[in-house]
Amino acid sequence: MEKVNSYHHQGIKTLSEQLVPAATAEDGLIEAVVMPNNTFILAVQWHPEFNYEVNENNFTLFIEFVRACKQH
Repeated sequence: MEKVNSYHHQGIKTLSEQLVPAATAEDGLIEAVVMPNNTFILAVQWHPEFNYEVNENNFTLFIEFVRACKQH
């Protein structure tokens, strides 16, 4: 599971059975979720734009988001 930055105090108290954690912060809070079996559903609570230049996974978020937008 991806480890990401966290600059907030919010967190997911109860995760829907349809969602799967995709990233956590150092404190264990869920910072990203995905919904398998769907075309493109991704929710993040950290700031991937802060370090996308050095973190390939953060950069990939932007690439995949643009790709999904083009398909719709």
